[in-house]
Amino acid sequence: MSVSEQQAVLDALGSHMHHSITDLTEAKRIPANQFLLASYYPLTQAETKAMELASKQQGSFATDLADEIHCTLTHVELRNEKNEEVNLMDTVQNPLYLQRFGLWDYDHKLCQNVGVMIQTKQFFSKLKGSVQLKLQIDQGPEKLIDIPIEISINDTLK
Repeated sequence: MSVSEQQAVLDALGSHMHHSITDLTEAKRIPANQFLLASYYPLTQAETKAMELASKQQGSFATDLADEIHCTLTHVELRNEKNEEVNLMDTVQNPLYLQRFGLWDYDHKLCQNVGVMIQTKQFFSKLKGSVQLKLQIDQGPEKLIDIPIEISINDTLK
């Protein structure tokens, strides 16, 4: 995959990145200590071919670009409903990674839905602020994404 194709994937992830509560928070509606940064990107031709080949082999799966994208939070500024600072769990012991979710069709293109689970040290009913996420494809290009955060446990999944 060329550097420009890699950059296009990172740009797509950045332009679609948004915050969301988790399915557990939506189900229980009690103070939470985690939220999700979710996004998607169009599958590359190589990923589509790999999935087609893997689908013909029983019990196999295709790795994809999401396995090569590394996540780092470079800046975090979050406050709860009491205006108290909310800190994140240690990402050395709880590393961030891009989780693959289902495939979906956006604008007639097959896309990979992905997310990064963020865990906080404190529980919250509402969370407001911002985070900056750095995405990097192995030793290739990187992208900094500024994401405003405004979450309530009464939100619905996005």
